[in-house]
Amino acid sequence: MNNNDDIFNHITTVFIDIDDTLWWFTENSKVAFRHTYDKFEVSTFEPSYERFHDIYLAENNRLWELYHHGKVEKDFLVNERFRYVLDAVGYQGDCAGMAALMNEEYLRYLATLPLSVPGAHALCERLIARGWQVNALSNGFKGVQQRKLESAGLLRFLSRVVLSDDCGYTKPMRGIFDHALQVTGADASQCLMIGDNPEADIQGAHEAGWHTIYFNIKNIPAIPGTADMEVASLDEILPTVR
Repeated sequence: MNNNDDIFNHITTVFIDIDDTLWWFTENSKVAFRHTYDKFEVSTFEPSYERFHDIYLAENNRLWELYHHGKVEKDFLVNERFRYVLDAVGYQGDCAGMAALMNEEYLRYLATLPLSVPGAHALCERLIARGWQVNALSNGFKGVQQRKLESAGLLRFLSRVVLSDDCGYTKPMRGIFDHALQVTGADASQCLMIGDNPEADIQGAHEAGWHTIYFNIKNIPAIPGTADMEVASLDEILPTVR
C-alpha cells in the first residue's frame, strides 16, 4: 500500500472473496472432480482422467470469464461445462442429461470439502480483532457458497455473505459493489476488498471507490493502478493490521 496506516485508519468494513481467497477452491475442486469422475464411471468411455479434467477445466474457465461479464447465465454455465466435455470425449449417451447429474453431484460434494486457504482463519480473526466488520463477496452460487464456508469453519467469522445471485450483478460490475454497500450500510471510502482475481475483485472494487488488497496466489500480474497492496500469502497482510 502507498501508506498502510493512513488507509487502514479509515477502514470499517472488509469484503473477502470466497473461492481461492478464503476457501481453497483449486485444491477442493480437484477432489470433487475426481469423486464425480469415479462415481459416474467415466473411465468406461474416457479412460484418461487427466484428459477429461483438462478439457473440463479449460471450458469451465472460459465460461466463468463470460459469466463474470454477464455474457452467459448461471444455468448455462453449470450445464454446459460438463455437457461440453462429455461431447468432446465422445460420450454416446444423453450428454445433457448426464451433464446435469454430474454437475449436481460435483457441486454437492464440493461444498462438503473443508480445506481453507492457508492463513484464512488467522486473517479473519485479526480483522475482527481490529474492530472491522468482515463479509464475503462472491460470484459463486447461492447455497453452495454458504455450505463451503460452513465446511471450512469460516462462516462464523462473517457478518454477511453477499453473492451475485442476490443482486443480478457479477464482479467486476459496479452493481454488485453498490449492492454490498447497501446491505451493510458501509461507505465506499471505508471499504477494503481482498481477493485473488485481478479483474473481478481488484479492478472492480477499485473502480467502485474501495481500497484493495490483491492476493496473488496464482502469480497473475495485477492490473496497474488498481491494487493498494499485493501479497502472495494471506499471512503477509497480518503485520499491517495491528
